[in-house]
Amino acid sequence: MKKIIIALAILLVVSGCAQQPAAQTGGQATVTQNVQGVVPAEKESGNMNTVETNDTVKVEYVGTFTDGNIFDKSEGRGPLEFTVGAGQMIKGFDEAVVGMKLNDEKNVTIPPEKAYGTDADAQQVAVPISQIQSDGNVAVGTVLYTSTGMPATIIDINGDTATVEIKHPLAGKTLNFWIKVVSITKAGQ
Repeated sequence: MKKIIIALAILLVVSGCAQQPAAQTGGQATVTQNVQGVVPAEKESGNMNTVETNDTVKVEYVGTFTDGNIFDKSEGRGPLEFTVGAGQMIKGFDEAVVGMKLNDEKNVTIPPEKAYGTDADAQQVAVPISQIQSDGNVAVGTVLYTSTGMPATIIDINGDTATVEIKHPLAGKTLNFWIKVVSITKAGQ
């Protein structure tokens, strides 16, 4: 497909007819230039600039709690890049960008079930105290971190075993996001 598009571009440049109306080309589709290269005109009006599952996008964003306090933002770090639907983002964020177009902005509210889960989704694991790496202070309420960086809190100690609850800090929270799509790379490009 790319070879055909390149061949068409070379042919058009050589013939000096970079953009002719369809009536002058015997009813064939015209060729236009867009951000992603030379494409048939009928493709340009389709989903080329609309976010779909498996596209890689870059977004600017601001995340706030329902009280308006900011918990995260892209400002100062550059746009966030991810592949839509690949599980790199919370479900509600993935769903929010599908259908957006380049430079679109939107505000979305994401419930806990589509964000970091509810408080009831926390996992509890029994861990031998001897396997807990700490500064020697192993007590109820001590916060530890898993190998993935997820916080885990000791909620019970029974003999030489500690019960640890693993829960994302944003679990149980409704999140608001302002999102702006600043780049779309179509799947397979």
